[in-house]
Amino acid sequence: MNTSKGTERVNDDGAVEIAVETVDYRTPPGLDKEPIPEKVEVTHVIHADDHSAGTAGVVAEAAVKVAEKIQSVKEAVTGGGNKTE
Repeated sequence: MNTSKGTERVNDDGAVEIAVETVDYRTPPGLDKEPIPEKVEVTHVIHADDHSAGTAGVVAEAAVKVAEKIQSVKEAVTGGGNKTE
């Protein structure tokens, strides 16, 4: 079961932040204890100026391109963006 959902934005420094809401299952100490689900948020920060980091730079560029494409598709589906009359 996939319980994750996330949001993506570009922060003030130009880095892409991907915030993912998910569930962490923690097991209390002791024998035969059931795991307790706990809602958590994990934030991944991909720096736009990280082009010299090899693969990380490629991944950052890809993440930015994907974010732009997703935004474009959202605008196309919802009718947002540039409207011509």
